[in-house]
Amino acid sequence: MSSRIGAYVLQHRYRVDPNDRERLLGLLAAIRAYALDLGVAQFEVWQDDEDPWQVTEIHGFDSWTHYRRLSQKQLPSDMEEVYADLEKLIEGGVGGIDTRT
Repeated sequence: MSSRIGAYVLQHRYRVDPNDRERLLGLLAAIRAYALDLGVAQFEVWQDDEDPWQVTEIHGFDSWTHYRRLSQKQLPSDMEEVYADLEKLIEGGVGGIDTRT
């Protein structure tokens, strides 16, 4: 049985003040739309019930080569702004993101 998420999964975990939830959700909606347009197999986001600061993003890809191909695409300028705004919300900025595959 194959995974519904994808054969290659990338997980980002980071902390965002719950008071910024609405702003965070708007940014994540833009990131999700971009990721799906780009061709990711799956995009999911969770907020931890026990720790409302903790956010987990899951990006699913068909394969490692699928991930590599998509990750090498140039990021559009409007998405650069979205990611810059997200970085400002994340506790510790980019350095505060724990990424695992």
